Amino acid sequence: MTEIRPFRGLRYDPKRVRGDDVIAPPYDVVGAEAVATLHARSPYNAAHLENPAGSERERFEGAARLLKAWTAEAVLKRDAKPAFYVYEQRAKVQGRTVSRRSFFARCRLHRPEEGILRPHEATLSGPREERLRLIRATRTNISPIFGTFVDQGHHASHLLVEVAKREPDFEATDALGDRHRLWVVTAVDEVATLTEAVAASNVTIADGHHRTHTALDYRDERAKAAGKRWTGNEPENFVLMGLIPEDDPGLVILPIHRLLKHDGAPERFFERLSGLYRVEALAGGSTQAVNDAWERVRANAMGPTTFAVLGAEGPSSIHLLTARSQQMIDAAMPPAISAASKGLDALVLTQTVLTPLFGIDRAALAAGRVEFTESHEEAALAVEEGHARLAFLINATRVSQIREVADAFEVMPQKTTYFYPKLSTGMVYNPLD
Repeated sequence: MTEIRPFRGLRYDPKRVRGDDVIAPPYDVVGAEAVATLHARSPYNAAHLENPAGSERERFEGAARLLKAWTAEAVLKRDAKPAFYVYEQRAKVQGRTVSRRSFFARCRLHRPEEGILRPHEATLSGPREERLRLIRATRTNISPIFGTFVDQGHHASHLLVEVAKREPDFEATDALGDRHRLWVVTAVDEVATLTEAVAASNVTIADGHHRTHTALDYRDERAKAAGKRWTGNEPENFVLMGLIPEDDPGLVILPIHRLLKHDGAPERFFERLSGLYRVEALAGGSTQAVNDAWERVRANAMGPTTFAVLGAEGPSSIHLLTARSQQMIDAAMPPAISAASKGLDALVLTQTVLTPLFGIDRAALAAGRVEFTESHEEAALAVEEGHARLAFLINATRVSQIREVADAFEVMPQKTTYFYPKLSTGMVYNPLD
């Protein structure tokens, strides 16, 4: 059973600041230049907390001082009553406008092996240590984790739609033109509907794996310090979570294409692949040719496994790899992993192409030997301009696949999923008191 609770959120006063000026993307999707732009936008921008300036020794303590100062200035105000916070995002995704509705709650933490709050992706120690220092200093969940749940009966979905018809309590438009709106929900019956809907399901982490591990580490650290005084109901036992029904039509996962910057195609490349894949040379040399190749890949999203290879025989070359049979692909995958993992295109590419022909395994992926982009146009341009030697276009992971891998108590390699849009930082903060 998944336990969620309403909480007294810490929120920007819209009479004191413009929402457009204070929200920010999560810490892990912005570079140094973008962080500087966000810092310059407003002295109250969430990036001052999420990506604080200063030396490594001082930056997180600086974030804590800012948080305290903004509260003292009443730029940030604590809600009087515990609430859930319904959150709607409207974003342009691949040429269409997508609306996505979720809600923020405190969610009880669980270790992965308990099967209640389940990860789907591996993490790295560096970001976890950085996030731990931030939470120690601020004692606040600055940015939310994103989780999906099975909304049996669609009671939560229906309520989210109804709430979104009201006037929002806070709204903002970000630098990309995406719209963000927030509603404070305190009505007893509405809180109960959302609580019961999530309680009937487990939760799969969609985004925020490092933040989840950090929250667990911080909980355990605090529990150890408290000893026998620890009750299990302290705020540290919960984490700020954005929750969304997994069948929400606005839940979009973008593909993450692979770019090889230094590795060209090895000798007899396509011949060595021909046992598993049918190889088809496509006309290249134009934007339309790349678009057509990508459409061929997308047409096989449900199988057979299909990749497009850009640059194997010159910058403008395009080849299509289509699995001869899924049974053959399954047989080529590691026998110890589940059928769910064997069906992940990103993992199939690694196991049947990148590792045997290039020596690129999970460790090499994590070490940065491969770069990534969500845009097939950017992948093609990188090859054409010589920034990459090869590019592999692959289909996006599906939400159902994420749940199936989590059900098998397995995790995907990093850069297997890219949920878009990201949950914005600054819509609501969760003080741990």
